[in-house]
Amino acid sequence: MTPLVVRPEPQNRALCRVLGDAGHRPVASPLLAFEAGAELFRLPELLGGLSPRDYVIGVSVHAVTFTDNALKAQGLHWPECHYVAVGDATGRAFAALGLQGVQVPEDPRSEGIISLPGLQRLEGRRVVILRGDGGRHMIAPTLTGRGARVDYCEVYRRRYHPDPEGHLVKSWQSSGVDSIIVTSGGLLQHLFQLAANSARDWLLSRLLIVPSIRVANQARMLGFTQVINAEGASNQALLNALDERKRNDRQ
Repeated sequence: MTPLVVRPEPQNRALCRVLGDAGHRPVASPLLAFEAGAELFRLPELLGGLSPRDYVIGVSVHAVTFTDNALKAQGLHWPECHYVAVGDATGRAFAALGLQGVQVPEDPRSEGIISLPGLQRLEGRRVVILRGDGGRHMIAPTLTGRGARVDYCEVYRRRYHPDPEGHLVKSWQSSGVDSIIVTSGGLLQHLFQLAANSARDWLLSRLLIVPSIRVANQARMLGFTQVINAEGASNQALLNALDERKRNDRQ
């Protein structure tokens, strides 16, 4: 198959390599990049006063990476406290920094975070949520209601690549793209907006691989008719979903 891969670098390159090794012909077109967030300057204030009873929640690998780079640039260290990671990859990012006992809920959604046993009674505790611009609005009100003082810190920002002349979409069409791999709701919405009215039907007729039921539902609401939930955003999960469709097409 000829899947369009729009996730950011370096994950884009890694996924394309895996797909190519499996016999697919991926078309790499990263539509998203990340840059330092507007609130990195608050890290000394927010993290410096945490005690071992408090919590830091990292919502993504990028949240961990940008925070770590900022702390090192300021000669600071991660505080001694509890750590919660959204997703296995974020948990591994924390562990790579030497942080021990990181909690990773099985459900990577906000519902999974607020269901953790340690976050049920938080009277007198502080919680710092490291995130990008926007998103994860459910966590803070819930934890505040349980007695915590919660602070968000925007440590990175998303920058979506524009295509005002429609050159990208035309190049995808000429490359014979028959499927699209999207790893977030934000990327899906941006992809949909890039397709001009003349290319909208073409886009919606492509096979779409998504990482979760939430993004699958979003895709169907936009009009996509061929949607496969890979149940994860790892390279292997995405490859498995594409290979499953490829095998079905041969039967």
